[in-house]
Amino acid sequence: MRDVFEVTPPMLKESAYGLGATTWEVVSKVVLPYTKTGVIGGIMLGLGRALGETMAVTFVIGNMNQLDSLSLFEAANSITSALANEFAEAGEGLHQASLIYLGLVLFFITFVVLSLSKLLLLRLKRNEGVRS
Repeated sequence: MRDVFEVTPPMLKESAYGLGATTWEVVSKVVLPYTKTGVIGGIMLGLGRALGETMAVTFVIGNMNQLDSLSLFEAANSITSALANEFAEAGEGLHQASLIYLGLVLFFITFVVLSLSKLLLLRLKRNEGVRS
């Protein structure tokens, strides 16, 4: 993300500072509009990576298959951690089929997120340079 902000030409930033803009105004009114596509692309790539992350999520959220409460602070399990932990020991039948179905659901979620991000980036690129 730092590289994205460094892409903004220094002349644009210096001009804004010369007109009396604060650092926050330079970032929000000059840097972010100039690098909007790159910032949103980086966020979407990060989200896609987080969706597919397995072991780090497994360790952090506690790796528990039971839903005793709906608290955000209780131990839980994610789709990726369930696949990683259970697939090797899954016997043929319903257990293995349900894990394959979870993999299909994960693929669908990832496909939808990446498709929406691609559409958003195309829309932003089409509107580049147009005053709103």
